Amino acid sequence: MISVNQALDEILEVVKPLAGERVSLFEASGRVLAEDILSRRDVPPFTNSAMDGYALRHEDTIDATEDSPITLQVLEVIQAGRVPAKEIRAGTASKIMTGAIFPNGANAVVKVEDTSERNRSVLIKTHASKGSNIRNSGEDIRSGQTILKRGRVLLPADIGLLASVGRAFVLVHQIPKVAILSTGDELSEVDVPLSPGQIVNSNAYTLAAAVREAGAQPVPLAIAQDTMDATHSALEEALRHNVVLSTGGVSVGDFDFVKSAMDQIGIKRLFWKIAQKPGNPLTFGVRGDHLYFGLPGNPVSALVCFYLYVAPALRRMAGFRKIFFPTVEVTMAEKIKEAKGLTEFIRCKLTRRVNGREAQLTGTQSSGALSSLSLGDSLVIGDADKDVLAEGTKAMAIILDR
Repeated sequence: MISVNQALDEILEVVKPLAGERVSLFEASGRVLAEDILSRRDVPPFTNSAMDGYALRHEDTIDATEDSPITLQVLEVIQAGRVPAKEIRAGTASKIMTGAIFPNGANAVVKVEDTSERNRSVLIKTHASKGSNIRNSGEDIRSGQTILKRGRVLLPADIGLLASVGRAFVLVHQIPKVAILSTGDELSEVDVPLSPGQIVNSNAYTLAAAVREAGAQPVPLAIAQDTMDATHSALEEALRHNVVLSTGGVSVGDFDFVKSAMDQIGIKRLFWKIAQKPGNPLTFGVRGDHLYFGLPGNPVSALVCFYLYVAPALRRMAGFRKIFFPTVEVTMAEKIKEAKGLTEFIRCKLTRRVNGREAQLTGTQSSGALSSLSLGDSLVIGDADKDVLAEGTKAMAIILDR
């Protein structure tokens, strides 16, 4: 057996970001940039009005007050998207809409609320400082400026920024495609009545959801029966994808064929078994650029192993730089027995207290009790050198709720 840290090191040593692909802006949110983005234009592309009002010369408004407004001749109305036809001169103004091109000769905009219209004239009731309520060309972005750098996770504001500089498509890291392969004669599909001795293949649905949460694309496969031929064929099909997650069949029982099938089809096994609980019988291997994770069959063990090892690998493949769940220090609210010699991951619910976070067990720690993960939001990391976490003990917890 190897330690948790050794297993992580071996996995991440062989995991590299996937190549880039061009996607439209409608598909790019949440993806990781694989290129630097340089602006192709100034933003805004022309000087324009920041609000509805009157474009004028600020010099004409020096003496304007609420009680003693000045009167200016209105030359035209400038709508957004229209080019001004007239130049502003002393004693004149043009009514202008938000976002409309700013006319020559003007150097300020007075808000419409500070004016009154009268026939073809306007009463200006306040002094306008030079440059007020104007958005200058290139004020936000200059042509040739680097606006986003590779490695950035694209946010909604970034998508709008890319649109504003004329980028309809961007290069982002590919999303890993993850085959989900369940093995076992005892497994049944979710909508099929259970025969004696059968259980629902819940792992496929759990892992598909976890794969999506990690930013990858799940590809559920048909259940493989407990025969060597079926396991061999299913693994070959699964290896068409970037990553394979199989559940069950990685132990040493009479009907556990996964390890033998791995050897037959050329998957190089890098380790088998980790000194942890739950999730001890985890197998990891590679064939070319394809990764193989042989997860335990118990639902909690499978999902805990996913969180610890698969999710960081998938996120790195998708180009993310932050690949791990966050960790925080917690105080144990109760005494917890743990497995000495193994790093135990204890399902807990955290509560904020005045002096920090407190961790409470979510119930049974059986590797078959998925409800204990559903009720929890964290995994408290037990000390492999101890068999008890006493009440009031400080420990580190992995936060599962992103």
